[in-house]
Amino acid sequence: MNYTEAEYKGLSYLRRGNIEIIIIILIELIAILLTYIMQSLGLPNPLQDFLILLPSSAISALLVILAYLDIQRGLSNLAKAEINIGINNVISFLFLVLSILAIIGVVSYTLSLVLTSVTSSILASLQTLLEIFAFITLILLGFSYKLIGDHYSNNYLSIGGLVLILGVILFIFKLEYGGLLAFIGLIITYIGLTNLLTIKKPVSPPPPPLQTPSAPSETTSSTPSAETTSTPPTVNIISHGGILRSNGEAFIAVSSDIEDQILSSTILNTDYSTNEITPKTLSKGYNSIKIKFNINPQQFTSGNNYTIRLVLASGKNIDVTTFFQP
Repeated sequence: MNYTEAEYKGLSYLRRGNIEIIIIILIELIAILLTYIMQSLGLPNPLQDFLILLPSSAISALLVILAYLDIQRGLSNLAKAEINIGINNVISFLFLVLSILAIIGVVSYTLSLVLTSVTSSILASLQTLLEIFAFITLILLGFSYKLIGDHYSNNYLSIGGLVLILGVILFIFKLEYGGLLAFIGLIITYIGLTNLLTIKKPVSPPPPPLQTPSAPSETTSSTPSAETTSTPPTVNIISHGGILRSNGEAFIAVSSDIEDQILSSTILNTDYSTNEITPKTLSKGYNSIKIKFNINPQQFTSGNNYTIRLVLASGKNIDVTTFFQP
């Protein structure tokens, strides 16, 4: 089973962002535990601030920035593969705001330890803003996981997204086990993303063939009346496979050393044919092509291979082997 390269990158970035959010939660839990231990030992509060709260806050802020970058790139790559969940820009914006607030919060907290001018009311306001944006961001992130899981028919991702949403909502109402539930939801979504990346491989172009230098050859002159024959250049078109989905969308990859127009496409051994092809021009090099068929998914078997034929304006045909994924 294969993904397009953009899909594989998108899912990989999402999984990495998911790990970073999980680490943030673990750091906060460890900080709470260490603070409790230091309080039980009777250590002064300033020492707790410098040894635990400040480092944990700084590391968490850095991880929030990394999570923003990875999730933004993940959703962007999925959008390139025509998997647009509709709230990509909103989630990216919320993570960006959350990153900025986290940086401001760490700086303000650091200043409060050395300057008395930074009042607790300022820190409390920043904390409230951070919590509001964190809640909204995690709820929408869980919803996006649910949509992506539904798209790939991955129960772990769909259920994990719902558990994450439920946990965040419960935590908003000061129910402490809501945080644990949200953490479990993130673990489940991580399992789902890992499962998707494990069972499928990206469709990628093959390495270019090695060219060996040819020895110089002697040229012989011919008389003007001698006829010369020339052989037409060899045209290399290589298909890299692809996927066919139950909604009729097919994503295939083809490498070519010529430019040509794609007139139509057909699923061999079926009656399905279409000219809804994007792009309609075959370019030199690696081509990612999307085709839209109007199919009845009941006539196809999950995991089976089906051959899609591209008909070119030059009269050539390109056969691409795809697998069917509900």
